[in-house]
Amino acid sequence: MPDQIHKEVLLLGWEGEENLGLRYIAAYLQESGISADIVPINGFCSSDISEAIKKAGPRIVGFSMIYQRMLSDFKELIASLREDQIGCHFTMGGHFPTLEYNRALRCIPGLDSVIRHEGELTLVELYRHLDSPEHWAEIKGLVYRRDGRIHVCEPRPLIEDLDILPFPLRGGEIRRHRNLKISSLITSRGCHYDCSFCSIQEFYRGAPGRKRRSRSPENVVQEMRSLFDSGTRIFVFKDDDFGMARPPQKRWIEAFIRSLEESGLANEILWRISCRVDEIDAEALEALRNAGLCFLYLGIESGSNSSLLAFNKHYDVHKIYESLDIIKRVGVDFEYGFMMFDPYSSMQSIKENIESLKYICKGGRAAVHFTKMFPYVGTAIADQLKKEGRLKGHFSIPDYSYLDPRVDQLQTFFNTRFYNIIFDGQGLMSRLSFALMDSVVAERFFSETLNGKSYRMGVEKLVNEYNSSILDAMELARAFMESRSRREIWQDWSILGRMVEERLSVHGSISRALEDLIPN
Repeated sequence: MPDQIHKEVLLLGWEGEENLGLRYIAAYLQESGISADIVPINGFCSSDISEAIKKAGPRIVGFSMIYQRMLSDFKELIASLREDQIGCHFTMGGHFPTLEYNRALRCIPGLDSVIRHEGELTLVELYRHLDSPEHWAEIKGLVYRRDGRIHVCEPRPLIEDLDILPFPLRGGEIRRHRNLKISSLITSRGCHYDCSFCSIQEFYRGAPGRKRRSRSPENVVQEMRSLFDSGTRIFVFKDDDFGMARPPQKRWIEAFIRSLEESGLANEILWRISCRVDEIDAEALEALRNAGLCFLYLGIESGSNSSLLAFNKHYDVHKIYESLDIIKRVGVDFEYGFMMFDPYSSMQSIKENIESLKYICKGGRAAVHFTKMFPYVGTAIADQLKKEGRLKGHFSIPDYSYLDPRVDQLQTFFNTRFYNIIFDGQGLMSRLSFALMDSVVAERFFSETLNGKSYRMGVEKLVNEYNSSILDAMELARAFMESRSRREIWQDWSILGRMVEERLSVHGSISRALEDLIPN
């Protein structure tokens, strides 16, 4: 909750990790002479949030809603705040309200306006003209409610020079690992690519300007130096796509590494980036590793060429394997995103996905996990499902059925049998992934007291055992259902359950061995 009593603007949003969108806006407001602070709403406790707002007495409360599934939570929260006699201006930003501003305002009667696309300049202008609603029509990027009608202003051009922005506001609860401070930051905004399931392109598309812009390497390192001096040793870059392959990005990386070395940070820190599989470049990756890069997050997404085509990824499975071989050769660790199920999944594509996961995670390099593709509003794949008449459910929680009904049964079975293992934050998969990361941190920062290499070998062995059991169970279930009709699947459901549980029975011993392995 805010430390100071009075704030002119309060920004509310989810902060599982640092919400850089809100933190950039708060910093820009403060630089513009407008006092601002952030209230995390991870638990959506309306009474606590109401108390924080009343204590701060802001003129504007800004809500950050990235995902449409949070719509009902925000609707209930805002209604509760209005019932509690909070009458200041309520505005909202984020992916969903940017793309569905009419729907957001109609669904949330207590909301006064929406700020589309990037929020820094628009929110400052709204604050300065808050008492002059006749001026609101001239505020680019604003959508507002007035006289029972929704008024849409022209979009505001995207910020071209990101270096003009102050560094994000820092504060609140600090993430740590082995008492090492962790900070998030970005080097860019936007993405060059157009994956059919992703809303990033759609978020920026309606605003004039280049859809991907980068900060200067020197500006990024200046922020890193400031964070390092305040205790940060682990940096998580939250760019939508860091990139290595394009010539301009290669030149950026060269300047970035040079600046890191000149600052004295390169040998003192550990950092992670997110990168596309087809952006992996061996020479650039090796140079980044030498400057402290230890982790990659790869949006692999699928191990089936048919799904990769539907996702508009512009690469095939062979490219995935090629890039993974480069990563292994260079010696960088990775995590990955993977959608086992998508609207066009078949028993064959799922078989291909399982086979690909064997390669992706071989040797215990990463722990097997997967998810289902979510049809976010405004994305090409959601629009295609709508045209096909397959998009169902409430628009805030859309869903779809598969072309082969047995895939619905398989997904239901996977959710039932694997949910606690894979999707629970305290499940075996999460704990193994944590241990893999922890072993890298141990070797990087605590080599004198912890045997990071030995620790890593032990973790990889356990991850490999876990992967074998999960992949075996997944393929067993897939083949079991492929050879049966829908009716036979339901009849033999319990039989399949017992067979899968036998494959997963090793998890107890893996869990106990992991507890013994992690050093204090």
